[in-house]
Amino acid sequence: MIPSSPAADTTPYARLSREAIPTGECFRTRTPSGAAPLSRGQQRANYELLAAVSRRPRTAPDHDLTPIRCLTIRPPWSDLIALKDDQVAKRIENRAWVTPWRGTLLIHAGSDVDTPAMALAPVREALENTHELVRGAVVAVADLTGIHADDGACTPWSQEGRFHWELTRVQRLTTPVPARGAQRLWKPTPKLLRQIAAGNPHLRGRLSGTPVTQEVGA
Repeated sequence: MIPSSPAADTTPYARLSREAIPTGECFRTRTPSGAAPLSRGQQRANYELLAAVSRRPRTAPDHDLTPIRCLTIRPPWSDLIALKDDQVAKRIENRAWVTPWRGTLLIHAGSDVDTPAMALAPVREALENTHELVRGAVVAVADLTGIHADDGACTPWSQEGRFHWELTRVQRLTTPVPARGAQRLWKPTPKLLRQIAAGNPHLRGRLSGTPVTQEVGA
């Protein structure tokens, strides 16, 4: 299935219509003595295959009342995405998994802070000294327009060995809306969308629109 790595186990690829982790934990190499973690080259081939699969969006059914999705991200990374200045803001989200889904994405700040990240020089430079982290709330709206495999430092915020989620048209919420997060992509309730629109009138039109392509059951 992967010409450059014929020894890679193809069984996990049955999951590619959803999402998967392209590491030794999910993909294994078959050897005479048993299974072993993939080599760097095999992992790279899996990254490329998964990225190709992620570019195949599906159409959502008409009965899906919440085509918008939400992604929970730990501060300060969520705060960096919410910054208005595209030259400074984080416009790549690093993930170990992919999804075929594309569309309007709410950025939700998790309750737990990535404390070690606060000591990183790029983070300190991007956030003002008086900046207060937002926790447990939706802080921005973006469009997830693409996902590509690790291609080096495509932006200063890109992480090696991860899929780079491309975020565009990022708009910061004037009034963050408290919400409980979840793992993976999750569906915001109609009530949460109404609360965001009520506190952020400039986003009403965007939140009421239906993205062109979504993944069924994402």
